[in-house]
Amino acid sequence: MLVRCPNCGWSSEMAAEALKAAIEAAEAQPADHHVEHCPRCQWVIRVPLDEMKAAMAAAPAPEAPTPVEAPPAPEAPAPVEAPPAPKKPRAARKPAAKPKAKAAAKKPAKKPVKKAAPKKTAKKPVARPRAKK
Repeated sequence: MLVRCPNCGWSSEMAAEALKAAIEAAEAQPADHHVEHCPRCQWVIRVPLDEMKAAMAAAPAPEAPTPVEAPPAPEAPAPVEAPPAPKKPRAARKPAAKPKAKAAAKKPAKKPVKKAAPKKTAKKPVARPRAKK
């Protein structure tokens, strides 16, 4: 029987043994449902007793285990094949290219940093009140 959490959507399958134990526990108490807790969010999941009984009736009856037959006698070990011959080494690689000669240009000397003079701020004209007419 599939049990699904209404909160987080987690679902799992209840085994026949778990169904049987849940039905017996619910019938021992006067209850019409079985309580499961979601392992992800700990939400309470109420599984109706009627649905559990219907799932138990629909489940196939457990079959008796069949007797295990003796395993067949081991066959003679297969002959071990010789390992493959080692691969031939790759062709000699080309020698590494020589680095190009760098131009012997010196970087220009850094100019001394001059301190910026403070900016002169221009005064903004002040709004003068207008004369009333």
